[in-house]
Amino acid sequence: MTVIQLAAFVGLVAAVIVMLIVTQTKVRVTWPAWLIPATAGVALAAWTIVAMAGEGLTSFWALYTSSLWGLQLWYDRLMSVAAAFFLLQNRARAAGMKSEVWVLLVIFTGSMGLLLMLALTVYLERKQEA
Repeated sequence: MTVIQLAAFVGLVAAVIVMLIVTQTKVRVTWPAWLIPATAGVALAAWTIVAMAGEGLTSFWALYTSSLWGLQLWYDRLMSVAAAFFLLQNRARAAGMKSEVWVLLVIFTGSMGLLLMLALTVYLERKQEA
């Protein structure tokens, strides 16, 4: 197993653990829940910088356009981010965020912008409740 394959597997395991923990949480957590998406967004941004420095700004495009599986993954990513934005944007507006600004960030950064939008939304919601 290569280092990249190991990193992909570790990411999968981490995502599964977080999703299982979230589904088993019956009451609202009292600790600052916005830290989870904020940490994930910052970590993804850091890894993106490493990937761009090592392989270039547009090298991801060859991955998505060189095979049917790559194209399927591209559309899966687009649909997932669009669905998540659709579900989050009303909460973000209600918390006082301008969704027009955030849609641009999400369009150009994908999951990174979406995770940061989620973190800020949760932070503002909790702040309004306090």
